[in-house]
Amino acid sequence: MGEAGGMVTTRPGRVRSEDARRAILLAARDELAERGYDKLSLDRVAAAAGVGKQTIYRWWSSKAALVAEGVLEGHLMPGLAVPTPETDSDDVWADVAGWLRDFGRALASPSTAALLRATSAATAEDDEVAARYDEQLTTVTRVALEARFGRAVASGQVRADAPTATAVEALVGLLSYHIVTRRDLTEQSIDGVVRLLRDGVGA
Repeated sequence: MGEAGGMVTTRPGRVRSEDARRAILLAARDELAERGYDKLSLDRVAAAAGVGKQTIYRWWSSKAALVAEGVLEGHLMPGLAVPTPETDSDDVWADVAGWLRDFGRALASPSTAALLRATSAATAEDDEVAARYDEQLTTVTRVALEARFGRAVASGQVRADAPTATAVEALVGLLSYHIVTRRDLTEQSIDGVVRLLRDGVGA
């Protein structure tokens, strides 16, 4: 296995079969969802994918390298709804609350929650996984929320001088907190967060 925190690379070898590669990534997803990152076994992944274990060891230098590639391609990162202009209502606070409810429903799915926790755990061990996780989850969410607040500034619902970047960081931090602690995102929590943000940056 590669050292914790180090860059991960794919070992040189024969040209990879796309069907086999996809089967391995999907098997890794299922293994992560069921057992978590710490207990991820490349031997079990190989067996589930119907390939020899040496195939995985030849194509990926470590389990972190396999997870990094899976996250990058979206196989290991569940899709989470983010605000878009098409989903905007006339009320930015209703939209933020709706996004939080969607996130709470996603976390209520055992498989989604397990996969998010597993990939989150992998970020603590390897820099490349952390970068891919940030690219596929936190950055996507942050950019979408910043754009939604930007549209709210334009519509006069948020102050032009408001620290919206800080508000977004608080929301993304809330997402990470609930992933790690396995706490339910309750309606009371959502109402409290939205009220706090509205008092802080609302026009």
